[in-house]
Amino acid sequence: MDHTTLCSRRFSRRRPPLLGVLFGVLACGDGNTMNAGTATGANRGSGDVSPLTTSPTATVPAPGATPAGTPDTAAAANGSAESVAPNPILVGGEEPPASAGGDAENPADDTSSETAPAPSSDAAEPTLASATAPGPFSVLTVTTGLRDGPEYGSQTLHVPEGAEPPFASVAIVPGFNTPESSIQAWGPFLASHGIVTLTIGTNTPTDSAAVRARAVLDALETIKAEDTRSGSALEGKLSLARLAIMGWSLGGGGVLSAASSTPSLKAAITMAAFGPGAQFPNDQVPTLFLAGSADPNAGGQSQGMFASLPDTTPKMLFEVRNGPHEIGNNPQNANGEIGRYGLSWLEVFLVGDERYRQFLEQSPTQASDFQQNLTAEP
Repeated sequence: MDHTTLCSRRFSRRRPPLLGVLFGVLACGDGNTMNAGTATGANRGSGDVSPLTTSPTATVPAPGATPAGTPDTAAAANGSAESVAPNPILVGGEEPPASAGGDAENPADDTSSETAPAPSSDAAEPTLASATAPGPFSVLTVTTGLRDGPEYGSQTLHVPEGAEPPFASVAIVPGFNTPESSIQAWGPFLASHGIVTLTIGTNTPTDSAAVRARAVLDALETIKAEDTRSGSALEGKLSLARLAIMGWSLGGGGVLSAASSTPSLKAAITMAAFGPGAQFPNDQVPTLFLAGSADPNAGGQSQGMFASLPDTTPKMLFEVRNGPHEIGNNPQNANGEIGRYGLSWLEVFLVGDERYRQFLEQSPTQASDFQQNLTAEP
């Protein structure tokens, strides 16, 4: 296994039922696309890759209605990847808040309860700085001994050490033609705040959005298995009812599809979600859209997806001014505002810690577009 790592306007479009067709034909590479109807390479443990052909929970434009700026198929055939910024993207002039705790990550070769408890009375009150910086817990990384999920490839489990269980959990899937490492910065950040995080890679780099939807849900099964695995650092320590998913680019499109079909999820976050014209009117999962106004691949798409979610679903759109396609991949990006809103969203809707709602109610300093519907009841 490879260990790399309200609301404004509502779009009105034709809505044939073939979500798999859209995401099989379009992709979100670095100005590239793919034909994901038949992905290259073997899908480990599940036969040949084939995208979902129908989706009762999401509608998309008719095939052939190609939006402006559609990625180039020939380039994707040559294996062009989404660009990944190796360092945090600081698009503003402010200094990030000082760290409120350590972010030590302690690698290890190996290493449940149904509801997460309310914060203890002696728990430190979160501040703007503490919600932006890495949290107070050290992080154990686990790459061996985990369940071998057939719907995805590489995996790294990030476990908070010293935090009080039971733990809420999130699984994160990357974008088209990019490895697990492209989104892995979220793992230690969220775990340092007490949220178990599994970052994954796909079986093949060109897996479609439909396949990525299955992958991120399968990753949750791996997390849940840790609650009963003998010798696991999480044995008996997970809140199996508190699960969330995140995804970048084409992985974000997969996350929206997965959320639409899995209303039991507590929260979802997309980073530069790719799916031109995709609509998700049945999504009941509280969803945060992180995007960038200077994104050449998925720019402007999050607005349409955000608008398509029903007003009864808590939702938020934070588009970073001058933010590129990978603006949401690192919680330190945009001077830490990416991490602050991502963490606060999960704390409120996944963990159930209402003390973080105050940070969601504040407008970010670097937003070119900020919309929210926090009054809806999930």
